[in-house]
Amino acid sequence: MTFPSGFGPGTYGASFADVYDRWYGGITDATATARFTASRCTTTSVLELGVGTGRLVGALRTEGLTVIGIDSSAPMLDGLRHGLGIQADIAHLPLRPAGRLGGALCAFNTLFNLPTVELQTRVLAEAAEAVDGPIIVEAMTGRGLAEAEPQSVGISRLNAESLVLAATLVDQEAQTVTGQHVEITEAGIKLRPWHLRWSTPEQLDTMAEAAGLRLSERYSDWDESAFLSDSDTHISVYRRR
Repeated sequence: MTFPSGFGPGTYGASFADVYDRWYGGITDATATARFTASRCTTTSVLELGVGTGRLVGALRTEGLTVIGIDSSAPMLDGLRHGLGIQADIAHLPLRPAGRLGGALCAFNTLFNLPTVELQTRVLAEAAEAVDGPIIVEAMTGRGLAEAEPQSVGISRLNAESLVLAATLVDQEAQTVTGQHVEITEAGIKLRPWHLRWSTPEQLDTMAEAAGLRLSERYSDWDESAFLSDSDTHISVYRRR
């Protein structure tokens, strides 16, 4: 894998596992995500790629789905309260079920934790081998980052006990964002690094084609609002050709 120096597959999980539920528990609508996913799965099983601490698992179970979650981070999986969690690289899935799963979900930019086009394509191809139904990807379009300042520092969180600063470097040519959340408390300073390599919707469609998939649906959100040229996010549904 081609990560920046000091980064690796487990960096994000090790950095954010202890605060993920508190900081990001409501970052997207879990109920709408689950409803959308359940309406398209061909059976009552779903493969969640990058399940993390299981932010979406409860809502998926409420919709009647059995969740098999894959994540490379042991600290993240330690927080998984429901469903089956397997520690593995989502680009090298350890399962080939005889009865294919009903679909796969890769939510909230998880795909972009993979640092190259080749690895992102492999995730789609591996998922296509494991599921009988659709592969659903939630991601940013990259439109805002393509126009962002190359460097920025700002306040991410502030309360009486702590200050969290967010520093980012954006490389538009490489389509990467590298960041640090610097958490300052009376106990000291904790660094929480992260790195993303974004792909545009059109680039994802090309990857999907290479993985033997085709785009069947695309929306700007989980409520199925129309996807427009100025949408910042997209929900894309891929199926085997």
